[in-house]
Amino acid sequence: MLDISTLFALGYGQGGRETFITVGAGGGLWTAFERVLVRASFQEAARSFQLKVAAEPGASATAWTFKAGTDISIMSNGSLMCRGYVDRYQPVLAEHDTAEINISGRSRSQDYVDSSAVHDTNQFKNKTPQEIGAALDHFGVGIATDEQLKKVPIYRITPGETAFRCLEKLCREQGVFPVGQADGSIKITKAGKTRHAGALIEGQNIKRIEADHNWSGRHSDVIVRGQAPYGHGEDALQIEGKARDAELGRYRPVIVIHDGDTDKDRAKKRASTRRDREAGNALKADVVVQGHHDEGGTLWEPGALVFVSSSFADIHQDMAIETVTYSQDRRAGTLSVLSLVDPRALGGKGSKGGKAGGAWASGAGGE
Repeated sequence: MLDISTLFALGYGQGGRETFITVGAGGGLWTAFERVLVRASFQEAARSFQLKVAAEPGASATAWTFKAGTDISIMSNGSLMCRGYVDRYQPVLAEHDTAEINISGRSRSQDYVDSSAVHDTNQFKNKTPQEIGAALDHFGVGIATDEQLKKVPIYRITPGETAFRCLEKLCREQGVFPVGQADGSIKITKAGKTRHAGALIEGQNIKRIEADHNWSGRHSDVIVRGQAPYGHGEDALQIEGKARDAELGRYRPVIVIHDGDTDKDRAKKRASTRRDREAGNALKADVVVQGHHDEGGTLWEPGALVFVSSSFADIHQDMAIETVTYSQDRRAGTLSVLSLVDPRALGGKGSKGGKAGGAWASGAGGE
């Protein structure tokens, strides 16, 4: 919702406690950047970064240090934000000897995201999504989980699909997320496992807020249909799972065809997960805050909860961080843009005791 370049132009980010960004590359630590952006999202398995360097014409030292493929680590006041590789090195030379260099890349998990799934048999039996994901990790990324995942009776790799595509499908079915971590690994998890210190309060530490109360994506009934890998008859060929959003108040169904083998319990789980995500995505907000850390000195992290209180935005409840964009600009200072959602959108629980507008309901309906 918020364009970070617009915020820089408006002068957001001045003031506040000092934040030091350091970049490790080529065996050294670097700090002289015009602009640094790091994006971390609960919906993405790889973090991304952009660096802008003011350079002298013929800056061969910079080219050598940040050439494409270079290992890189970006830290804010000693907190690791992203460890990965440079994807692109883009020098720009204009008239009057004006030179700049743009550097961009993603975390180490990019290899898992981009590369095809390779396995001897292309088939797994009675394995959890984490076990399948780890078996496809020929890149040394690291696939971990803090969830109790169910074993999948059978999973077949579709020829040509990426390792991440396999993992993402299996996670979606169980209502969990493969999330890119600061160290470049992937964790299978849900939102709401941690909470940030303090709160985001209108008139105190919120520099800017934009909210979106949007029910256009909700459905009264979510119906998932699919087939079992073996067997005949209705129980194998006409599997259906349903979940109802009783808060919607009118008939508005959606039918989802399951991409792959399933059974009745798995179809029902996917239906309830889809319903809860629709309800959670009906409330979103973007909040701009000073610095990269909460009141306790912890780096803002995707999936963590934070209480938001804004009468203007009509939000008074726990929200989950879906995406955080850390930025530092030589002229505008240091900012974090927190893209927030109701925790249910990311597999968390609805906010109890909070509210977002007089008509907002904190829980979706029954099965």
